[in-house]
Amino acid sequence: MYHTTEMLEVMARMSPAMLGWTTVCAIEEPGRDTTSTVDGWLRRFEGVQVAARLAPRELADEHAGRWFAIEPTHLVDVPSFARMVASLLLPGGVLVQDVHLSTLHCIPSDRWWDSIYVAATVRGMFPKRQPAVRFISNKRGYTATFGRDLMDAGFDPRDVMDKVELERVILPSVIRDVDERFPLECMASGRRISVPIGGDDDSRRDLEGRLDLVEWDIAGRVELGGRLLDAPVTFRAGSHEGLTWQQLIADRIAGGSGVPVTAVGQRLAEAGAERAEISNLAARHVHALRARLSNPAAIVTASHAYRLVPDAAVGRVRRRSSSYLR
Repeated sequence: MYHTTEMLEVMARMSPAMLGWTTVCAIEEPGRDTTSTVDGWLRRFEGVQVAARLAPRELADEHAGRWFAIEPTHLVDVPSFARMVASLLLPGGVLVQDVHLSTLHCIPSDRWWDSIYVAATVRGMFPKRQPAVRFISNKRGYTATFGRDLMDAGFDPRDVMDKVELERVILPSVIRDVDERFPLECMASGRRISVPIGGDDDSRRDLEGRLDLVEWDIAGRVELGGRLLDAPVTFRAGSHEGLTWQQLIADRIAGGSGVPVTAVGQRLAEAGAERAEISNLAARHVHALRARLSNPAAIVTASHAYRLVPDAAVGRVRRRSSSYLR
């Protein structure tokens, strides 16, 4: 766990935004030291998630949603452990594994290099978007020790990174993988941080299958998708309807009080329009928006403002403008 703490410290210094995209899998024996270390990670490193062998009552309620319990059934054999690890990864994500998992007792201690088959098994659980796998080790002469096993599992022994190269090699390599695999990011309602999104069609379909409305602003135009639409909709640049959808989604993500009716109407009306005309224009405009939805009641009018219902799950996708490596 010392090396994990060291890596999180380097990440917090070199690329703090990456912490929110990181899940630590700690399989050390449960106990006071493990609990203290996990609690320290959650307190010190904002956004990081942890999977550990702890009972729920051992951590403060403030950490709820950022840690997951590793059960004894997850550790009985390599396939069970690999399934648990795969559940913590996004499709196409990046898995960093220590080749010597001395605490993974289902692997004989005299064949510690068999831990590489955990990563191979995890990779095979993603038939479409396989994760990148990066091994780290503090052992010398690993090429002679288990280089053939690495090649048999489909890995290049030359890609095993030395733990002492954490700042110069390991973290930059991981961040480059993330930059290449996840060129987009999504800010969703109910979350404090953005989540990584791949630029392929499968990633898009997956996101739109999980959210009611998704605004895509990545190619100079506004596109709208999600479960509340029968088919995605594209709006031309400067479209009034596209702008209203953007305002509604931004308000829902921020937990705001809605988009004022007068603001919508004034944008549509000609200069000098009367209040009644402004209200009527806004009402007709929003009626057209509601007509696109499988559930028109998802847009409500309350306190002279339009808003999406509180239980609507929405997201806003943007292209990341720069690498997470400072």
